[in-house]
Amino acid sequence: MRIVPTSIANIIYPKDLPNGLFTSLIVACLLMGLASLRHGTDLQGWLNVIENWLLMLLILPTATATVALPFKYRDPTLELKLVYYLGMFVAFLFTIAKLRYWR
Repeated sequence: MRIVPTSIANIIYPKDLPNGLFTSLIVACLLMGLASLRHGTDLQGWLNVIENWLLMLLILPTATATVALPFKYRDPTLELKLVYYLGMFVAFLFTIAKLRYWR
């Protein structure tokens, strides 16, 4: 039984790597974003959650992939999907450090 249909999985996930690895990274980022609710579940808490999700799932990975575009121009075999997920992992690590030290 597949969670994601095959055609969508071919678009989202890089080739030749386990899809569960990237799915678990996405789920971990979503759960880590919910850590902002420790300040309260009012509107400000949910705005912090949305901010964390945007930072981890969109802003930092997109910036990382944008910086890697010249490398893609030089080496066409470079997969930008891998660079995007690398940026997502870096954002995940940044959020762990942020939660640990920024109280």
